[in-house]
Amino acid sequence: MQKNTSKFDDEKIAVLDGKLHVFRRPDTKFWWCGYHNNGVYLRTSTKKASLADATEAAKEWYYGQQVMQKHGFVPIKTKDTYAHHAKLALEEYDRKANNDERSLKYAAGLRSVIENALIPFFGRHSLKSINQQLWNEYLVKNLHTKNVKASTIKHHLNGIRIVFRCALIRGDVEAIPTFYTDRVLASQATPRTWFNEQEFRKLTIEIQEHIRRLKKTRWSGDALELYDYVIFIAATGLRVDEGKNLRFKDIKIIKERDENAVLKEILHITNIKGKRGTGECKSHFDAVAAFNRIKKRRGFETSWETSDEPVFQAHHRDMFNKILNNCGLKVTNSQPPLRRDLMSLRNTYICNRLLAGANVYDVAKSCRTSVDMIERHYSRWLSPVKANINMSKQQTEEQKNIELKKEQETKEREISTNVKEFLQKVDEEINNE
Repeated sequence: MQKNTSKFDDEKIAVLDGKLHVFRRPDTKFWWCGYHNNGVYLRTSTKKASLADATEAAKEWYYGQQVMQKHGFVPIKTKDTYAHHAKLALEEYDRKANNDERSLKYAAGLRSVIENALIPFFGRHSLKSINQQLWNEYLVKNLHTKNVKASTIKHHLNGIRIVFRCALIRGDVEAIPTFYTDRVLASQATPRTWFNEQEFRKLTIEIQEHIRRLKKTRWSGDALELYDYVIFIAATGLRVDEGKNLRFKDIKIIKERDENAVLKEILHITNIKGKRGTGECKSHFDAVAAFNRIKKRRGFETSWETSDEPVFQAHHRDMFNKILNNCGLKVTNSQPPLRRDLMSLRNTYICNRLLAGANVYDVAKSCRTSVDMIERHYSRWLSPVKANINMSKQQTEEQKNIELKKEQETKEREISTNVKEFLQKVDEEINNE
């Protein structure tokens, strides 16, 4: 329904004493109908080619509009509806996904939720009229009756927020409303599952036993790759989909100093494609050995830097779950118990970096997420583990002084090393001359 123009004034046929008009547009065989409402001319197609049928369809549509107005629904322009804004938001999200700024898989899931669930309910409403009351009605009618998971509720809520965000960027709305749910979302109520040092050692030992059991079977290669996958992901913090998309040529081996100022090899991973589009990160030192084993097993020891082949050939979810069950690590010891999966490896990387004293901003940047996510879902749950509540104030000051002294010694070693390297270069240049 759109605002009328004078183009059809001479062709209008008055119906219901002039309250309703039926007219034909030049570019279609169907008759249209429309009426004036508070200064806005609302119209729609009758989908009828016969004038008699079109007149009856027009009356039925008009009476329906009057009933809706009587019950509080105010007719609005198409460009103000949620359906219109949702279409624009999906087009924008698809554009970003095609440019590797967002995940194609997530874009497809978002389109499914918006088109199949949100538009049928919110579509005819004005975007500005969607508020907490309407969201509560949607929850009761569409989600709570189906007893869906908390993650599903979050996905539907994201569909509404993304449409509002795109409208805000275009200037169609002034602010994004806040929506609440009476169900506490799983991501807000529980910590992320991860493996501490003892649990991770137990996991790797079980995988090694699993490799020995599958030796000389057709699953032997998968078991070997799973072992390297676990070490690699726990040392890089990649998401599951990012690990699937990782190619050999996206990885470079560089050197970086550890906490003792010793120069060691690490991986510099670029063009990481996943949920948040593209990104890059640096690995922990443990990832290099796993990557070297993968290169050797795949025959890419010399040509890996130009290879488009995926680093990991299989999705090891089933084998990983079997191993977790075998060694009793599938479920955590916390209350309530939580289930571990492949994402627990990424969580392990994040938790280990935080426990090692890494800056929250650096961890968030390396893991392609926000500082808020790290603080809400990781740091606050690790605070009791990181804190030393038995240390006195004097001990705390002494510890700080020790750490400052270590930092100073590290800087001095770095300066000394740089000076030595510079002098060596000078000597080489003199000798060459």
